[in-house]
Amino acid sequence: MDIWPYILIILFSLVPALEVRASIPLGIYLGIDPFAVYIMSLLAGFSPAPLLIYGLSWLEENIFNKHDIIKKIYSWSIERARRKAYSVSKSRYIFIALALFVGIPLPGTGVWTGSLISYILGLNKKKSLVAVFIGNTIASTIVLLASLGLFNILI
Repeated sequence: MDIWPYILIILFSLVPALEVRASIPLGIYLGIDPFAVYIMSLLAGFSPAPLLIYGLSWLEENIFNKHDIIKKIYSWSIERARRKAYSVSKSRYIFIALALFVGIPLPGTGVWTGSLISYILGLNKKKSLVAVFIGNTIASTIVLLASLGLFNILI
């Protein structure tokens, strides 16, 4: 069994701009069972959320603010997320809005940005994790169905 296609799926799932939007079509293209691709992409894509939601304040204090190049990249990412957070923060149903935001499979609306938004807004961590997971599940399902051509059948 060749392990490289599976490693590629996991790596693509972890890249902020790609996430499940790239890993699921890639896995299907590589001939891996769609359900296996779905589960791997879903779980690998979600894995940064707890680290970001729970660990970002520690990383800020101990790493990001102590190295100039890392600080610049981090500041750029946070500023980008702040602009997106503004629209989400106006919702009365903030956790539903967060789940839907993450669930839209477009660049800049995935787990990474959703987790950053949660952190920036100081939202409840446990509820944010659930919302981000639900959103990632929605996005993964949409991408899987689109990749399998099921939307063409329905439309």
